[in-house]
Amino acid sequence: MKSIGIIEKLKSLSKQEGLLLGVILSIFLPFYLFVIIFISYLLWLVYTGEMKGILKRLSQHPVLLFFIAYSTAISLLAQNVMGVVSSVAMFLFAIFFYYYQSQLTPKFFRLTIEGILALSVFAAAFAALEHFQIVKKFDYTFLSPRMQVWHQNRAEVAFFNPNYYGIICCFCIMIGFYLISTTKLRWLRIFSMIAIFANLFGLNFTQNRTAFPAIIFGAIIYLFTTIKNWRAFWLSVGVFGVGLAFLFSSDLGVRMGTLDSSMEERVSIWNAGMALFKQNPFWGEGPLTYMHSFPRIGAPYHEHAHSIYIDTILSYGVVGTVLLGIASSTPVRMLIDMSQVPSKRPILGLYLSFLTVVAVHGIFDLALFWIQSSFIFLLVMCSLPLKHSMIDEFVD
Repeated sequence: MKSIGIIEKLKSLSKQEGLLLGVILSIFLPFYLFVIIFISYLLWLVYTGEMKGILKRLSQHPVLLFFIAYSTAISLLAQNVMGVVSSVAMFLFAIFFYYYQSQLTPKFFRLTIEGILALSVFAAAFAALEHFQIVKKFDYTFLSPRMQVWHQNRAEVAFFNPNYYGIICCFCIMIGFYLISTTKLRWLRIFSMIAIFANLFGLNFTQNRTAFPAIIFGAIIYLFTTIKNWRAFWLSVGVFGVGLAFLFSSDLGVRMGTLDSSMEERVSIWNAGMALFKQNPFWGEGPLTYMHSFPRIGAPYHEHAHSIYIDTILSYGVVGTVLLGIASSTPVRMLIDMSQVPSKRPILGLYLSFLTVVAVHGIFDLALFWIQSSFIFLLVMCSLPLKHSMIDEFVD
């Protein structure tokens, strides 16, 4: 009967909601297929005449638009082609997620994250097949030979890189915690628990060392935010213990044996990033500045500076970083307001755990700056205005 209930939920969706949900769930396809679907959807919004209203309402967010324009301008001045492409992608994401916010309801958000969690289980199963080399990895060389990077037996599913898939596993685990905390349905609690463990194994198959401290701290933040009593402490200790067991278990194949050499490589990339930053500290050269400018100082090739903090100031300079800070002030105020309402602790915990995962994972990598990982992050974080305005948390 519960499965029939899900089917009824899908049938109750309007045409606009059904199409929107289809685009959202296509994020689990290889990125080039998702891009085709995403662009087609935006063109459909143009065809239906809705794009004009979206752009008009989007103009009410001048700081965000100014930052995107700034990012585009400095990329053009630096002749940073990929920076221009990334800036245009930011604008398209801004259009999509502003429309997403206008269509968002508590029930639709709930169905969206349940769908994301369900598909993450299939992704974890595919990750196991990849890890044990039962199926081959997706081959992207038809796009460009440089785009294909073979990562031995590290699972990446349809997300191009094991680190990108790793942070997506972290997000899905946090969604699982949230659904367990806010549902009265026994089957959904059981399914969410299964999905959490599936994503833990998927995370392990990525052999992404950075993701494990991220998920440990994210889980601790979620538990302390939502429970706030002695149980939170012991649950957090348990989560921390399980995380450490995964992190240091040689049987599970996490690449801890090469940690020293990897850290040396990371430090060299950070030093190169800071050297590039010092050449243009105020303005930056646009997104993916490291990939654009690394030959200038004889640094090794990498797409980015492998740190969200270094890469941000490197790409946007002091001016752009300040603009980002200003654009973030309103969401921060909303989070502070929500922290005063006990009934909103579960969704607040979800937001804070997402931010914690990004903050911790971002110390050593820039996995958020990818089409699919940033899309899932924004799907959750863009529900903030809706959840902020609600009196009570929606549960099912």
